[in-house]
Amino acid sequence: MSGFINPTVTLASGHTMPMVALGTWKAPPGVTGAAVEAAIKAGYRNIDAANDYNNEPEVGAAIAKCIAEGVVTRDELFVQAKLWNTNHRPEHVAADLAQSLEDLRLDYLDSYVIHWPQAAPATGRAPATRLDGAYPAPEAEGSMFPVDGDGYFCSDGGSHYAETWRAMEALVDDGRCRSIGLSNFNRAQVAEVVAMARVPVSVLQCECHPYLQQKDLIDFCATAKIAFQAFSPLGSGDTHLGVTASPSGTIPLRDPTVLAVAARTGKDAGQVMLRWNLQRGVCVVAKSVRPARIASNFAIFDWALAPEDVAAFGAINYGWRHLQWREVSMHPDYPFPDELPHKYALEKAPLASSSGTAA
Repeated sequence: MSGFINPTVTLASGHTMPMVALGTWKAPPGVTGAAVEAAIKAGYRNIDAANDYNNEPEVGAAIAKCIAEGVVTRDELFVQAKLWNTNHRPEHVAADLAQSLEDLRLDYLDSYVIHWPQAAPATGRAPATRLDGAYPAPEAEGSMFPVDGDGYFCSDGGSHYAETWRAMEALVDDGRCRSIGLSNFNRAQVAEVVAMARVPVSVLQCECHPYLQQKDLIDFCATAKIAFQAFSPLGSGDTHLGVTASPSGTIPLRDPTVLAVAARTGKDAGQVMLRWNLQRGVCVVAKSVRPARIASNFAIFDWALAPEDVAAFGAINYGWRHLQWREVSMHPDYPFPDELPHKYALEKAPLASSSGTAA
């Protein structure tokens, strides 16, 4: 459809990606499909999905419906999914992608990223997909979140993301995905993959918002020609995964500095945070299941923040990470060891998955 503004970036793969995506993490069953449909009809052309979110079938049904109704063509959409931790071993990678393609009703992905650098929770014994359970369960049940007999997440120490990347490259070779990338990797890990990659790293998706501005990592990505994509660009902080209180005592959506910028511009807090990232050249994945909010998050292209408003965000860069997922920090490739509390003792697996779905 014409009439929508949605700036794009050219990836290292040569393909283009819309800078604003609809996120589907934590989108509940029964409403995810309607949210995706509302987003596509509002002009979104980038949909971010993942198999562990346990809602890809709804995402796929909504995409198929919009294509069938002539709202959009497949070529106009950019669909991204993620390789889950249980499937890092090269022999398991293709099975992970195959399930996502089936659930999304697609022949190929525009982008496929390694969801986390560590193969945990994982056993390494067999691939595990949504059909095996997208929630913590005893490892004998073969779920995507295997838990040992003592209640801790399992860990596959015999797998490394460099080998995983080689298997990802093969998926590009055979046309099952057009671009590949990383998610939740730290700078050193990204640099390691960049140095050995035959197929370029096109996308790095990481948590990024006014309380975690990721300046050094964004600058590194710019030099490596990697599109930096912010998840939780509004700060999140509303799930069981938010284990540490923010230094401000609140969340970015209610931060006084953000609210002051919103008041000066006549926009809402979410809009100014999304616009702030866009003006830094950062792509954003904005999640909502409410049609009004979905439309509001997309109304950020025909205006700009003044330089003084952009500068105001610098005062609230606290380095606060919402998504630490400390329960998998036993793995040597866990990306945030320096952010763990002093003398941190590994915690047992929670009773809910990363999608918030109870076991």
